[in-house]
Amino acid sequence: MQKSKFKIKFFLLITFFLTFPLLVSAAILYLEPSSGEYHQDDTFIVKMRIDTEGECINTVKANLSFSQNVLKAVEFSTGNSILTLWLQSPEINQNEGKISFVGGVPGGFCGALPGEPGKPNLLGKIIFKVKETTEKKEAILKFLEESQVLLNDGFGTPAKLSFRNANFEILPGKSKIQLKEWKEELEKDNVPPEPFEIKFIKDSMIFGGKWFIVFFTVDKQSGIDHYEVKEGKGDWKIAKSPYLLEDQDLKSIIKVKAVDKAGNERIVEWVPKKEMFSWWTIVIILIIFMIIVVIWKLKKKVMTPKKNKT
Repeated sequence: MQKSKFKIKFFLLITFFLTFPLLVSAAILYLEPSSGEYHQDDTFIVKMRIDTEGECINTVKANLSFSQNVLKAVEFSTGNSILTLWLQSPEINQNEGKISFVGGVPGGFCGALPGEPGKPNLLGKIIFKVKETTEKKEAILKFLEESQVLLNDGFGTPAKLSFRNANFEILPGKSKIQLKEWKEELEKDNVPPEPFEIKFIKDSMIFGGKWFIVFFTVDKQSGIDHYEVKEGKGDWKIAKSPYLLEDQDLKSIIKVKAVDKAGNERIVEWVPKKEMFSWWTIVIILIIFMIIVVIWKLKKKVMTPKKNKT
């Protein structure tokens, strides 16, 4: 009897340990809305969100496929995203019908705080435009299995992950009231990107030990579209951080411009410190000093009375 009880307890214990991982809360990547009906030329926004299910995460690698035969992905907005460190900026591959990115949350994200308004779990917004179709079709948005979420545990442990995809109905013809969600959102955005700093770095392992700058900011409304850099009197150039400087002597004024999706700009400027005494300054000071000495001697010679000869 005792042996039988022991076997039962042993069996239950083994079963518990084998099934325990299945009982652990898993992070969920999901899309909002997950369904709907759209017509030709409609533009609509799909929000990509994460439910941490009680876990604390710090990195999200997302790969999403969409029906490129009926949908065109025109933009990816990072506005108001919890991800602030982009290891791989959002990329849209229209030909393959894929969207991918890798983003991080410095300090980690553990979900909404008690009493926090709204849904502070946004990863990004995908803006789609419906293509022309002559018949009713289905548009599927699906997370790919290579998507990954890492825990904020100091080891980068992959979280147990599940997905909630989206399925839309695409109807032929244009609707009487055409959807222009993205245009309306851009029209509301009149706020420039957040203030930021330009940091100068010189590292023997990067750019051959030459000076380069790093910069980063966020835009809480429509998201950052691109950056531009200007050195001295040169032209503005589209740039990414890190950016290798042309002026390795650091004598030029450096400007970095952050532009959001709505066209609002934030420009940050770095001005080199002027040397108190350059070589030319020293030379000019010496020349002036010598002129003063010469004038003083001539004046003294003129003012000194001549002695009479006896």
